Amino acid sequence: MASARRAAAVILLLAALAAAKSFAPGTRFGMVGVDYRFSGGRIYSNSLDTAFSNVDPCFRVGVYATRNLALGADLKLLRTFPRHGDMFLNTPVVVFGPAVTWVPGGFARVRPYGTAGAAATYRFDLDLGWRFQVGAGALFGLGPIAFGPEVGWCGDWARIVRTHNRFWASGSSFYMGLRIGDLKL
Repeated sequence: MASARRAAAVILLLAALAAAKSFAPGTRFGMVGVDYRFSGGRIYSNSLDTAFSNVDPCFRVGVYATRNLALGADLKLLRTFPRHGDMFLNTPVVVFGPAVTWVPGGFARVRPYGTAGAAATYRFDLDLGWRFQVGAGALFGLGPIAFGPEVGWCGDWARIVRTHNRFWASGSSFYMGLRIGDLKL
């Protein structure tokens, strides 16, 4: 339980710092969405993974360092939705880390973007790991918000801890997702 409190405290601290910092209008953005992943590799081949849906919620925030380049963070929650059982008794795998988003200029109502990032992964039964991700998408302006698809690839490496056995495993995922955001349209 202490690990869950520490993870929640770090996430709340980063959110509070981002909210407290005064930025000029149009220099920051946020996205929420869901991904459907197609995964393979030793990490995803165990029986625990088949008990969960491949749909994962995701969140992204950023601050523009230049006109077209934003620095920020990604948060994804893997194994969030169990296929059976109580979702509220489940603890998802937390994937959190820095991300860079490139947004080319010159488009009116459509905003294409590319993103890359690295993250630490933490499962509350002591599995620790790393994730590297690249993706591309486009947002379509619908008034004050934007909506659109994103596709990408993730490479995962994790240290799996079992009672008397510790080993490194890898896997990868292709994902398709939908995003709602405000990428400076």
